[in-house]
Amino acid sequence: MNSKQILSKKLSEIRLAIEEMLEDKAIKHKVWNFGAYDIDPKYLVIVGTETEIQKQELHSDKSFNESLKNLLEQFDWPEAAREHVVFSIESQEAVDKQSNGNWWYHYK
Repeated sequence: MNSKQILSKKLSEIRLAIEEMLEDKAIKHKVWNFGAYDIDPKYLVIVGTETEIQKQELHSDKSFNESLKNLLEQFDWPEAAREHVVFSIESQEAVDKQSNGNWWYHYK
């Protein structure tokens, strides 16, 4: 398995773990990554919620945010990149309003 495949597998495991955390909170969500993690593993993971209220709840949940960062260690994400990884939490409401519903343009 080459380094890109290894990172891809780890990223899939991280996304799945985030999805499980959100299901426990009963928040309808999307989770995906954005960026060339195989070039530089610090690129972000996006957590999408339906509403601004859900987004704010997650932003203010210190335990949830700490758990996100802990996933990097749990799944052995490259240590040098861990402090630079951004978990972005955004709502579909905001993307609809600011970017005509297009997530790709929203993050460009």
